[in-house]
Amino acid sequence: MKAKMSKLKDGLSVVVIAKNEENILNRTLRHITGIADEIVFIDTGSHDNTVEIAGKFRCRTFEFQWCDDFSKAKNFGVEQARYKWILNIDCDEVLYDKNAKLLIEKACRINNKPAYIIWQDNLYDNGGVGQVKVMRLFRNDPGIRFRNHVHESICESVYRNWPGYKPEVVDIHLRHYGHLSFNATGKHERNIGILRKWIESDPDNIYANYKLAMTLFETGRIEESLPQFEKTFDVISEVKDKNTYPFIGDFMNFYYRILVDSGFAEKACGLRGIVEAWV
Repeated sequence: MKAKMSKLKDGLSVVVIAKNEENILNRTLRHITGIADEIVFIDTGSHDNTVEIAGKFRCRTFEFQWCDDFSKAKNFGVEQARYKWILNIDCDEVLYDKNAKLLIEKACRINNKPAYIIWQDNLYDNGGVGQVKVMRLFRNDPGIRFRNHVHESICESVYRNWPGYKPEVVDIHLRHYGHLSFNATGKHERNIGILRKWIESDPDNIYANYKLAMTLFETGRIEESLPQFEKTFDVISEVKDKNTYPFIGDFMNFYYRILVDSGFAEKACGLRGIVEAWV
């Protein structure tokens, strides 16, 4: 590990994983060629023109055998990176800030920061845009690796190895098309399958239960999501340090809304009292 770190070059590696993304890949790669010193492209089994498109943009392309685990694929990509900083981008995202290169270079010159937050602008079919903060820009360090089978993130490893760290925001934006119906076809069912498999092996994993409940809700499967929300609430209730899970507030807001809309307003009010006691 130390040998590899000593050989890293100053600059930025952008890591992208893909499978059969020929319809959207040109747009994604075109917007990152100007900021990246290299694009590490991990193909997980495409049988369309995805790999050929990556070659057109001079990506360093590697094959990875898909195993229903996005983190393993992303971590494989990180291990191929040759530069000191890494930006994680998905195929259904576009980095569209004109000043992105300057802002990233400025952030990467600071030696004591392990990672930064940037903005993800989620586009929806009704024309709405939902902005969320995502930790995507990080140092190429063996202490930083992705976790979670799906909805992979480096947050856990960053907070574990840099306790108390409060990441700053670099004001660049990823335009995310993944929630639009034309782009989401099949992906929700894929994610539900991965999440169910994950929960089978780790029944009390809070994040897996939370994301399964939310995905069922977002795909309109309200009745099916109710027992999953209830299970997630039960798992959260058993955790002592609830501040470790920043999504709990959003989860409770959704759960409360579903209960009220489903005719369980009295139960929803009771839950609010329990949650207030957590704080």
